[in-house]
Amino acid sequence: MAWKRVVKRTRPSVEVGWETFGVDGLNYIKTNYEDTGKRTSLSVNSSDDGLVLTYTSVFSSEATKNEFANDSTISTEAARRNQINADNDITKEVTVDEEF
Repeated sequence: MAWKRVVKRTRPSVEVGWETFGVDGLNYIKTNYEDTGKRTSLSVNSSDDGLVLTYTSVFSSEATKNEFANDSTISTEAARRNQINADNDITKEVTVDEEF
């Protein structure tokens, strides 16, 4: 069964920039997870006021979601991104993490 994970990031104002994965990290994800069918989709939506970004990832299975979450290359890049966002008072909330 497929697995869905939804993460909301909220910033204090539109003057605060979002930190995202760098190009190398995005290319790694494309090659190892998207091109292989392990992550089948990613959508990013912004709230009307621009303060909330909602990321919805769909993985082919719980196992591939766990592989993604435990991948050291992704974890390192995520930690870098998350620290910069936290330093800028951007919060992260996982709202969905389930089979569907």
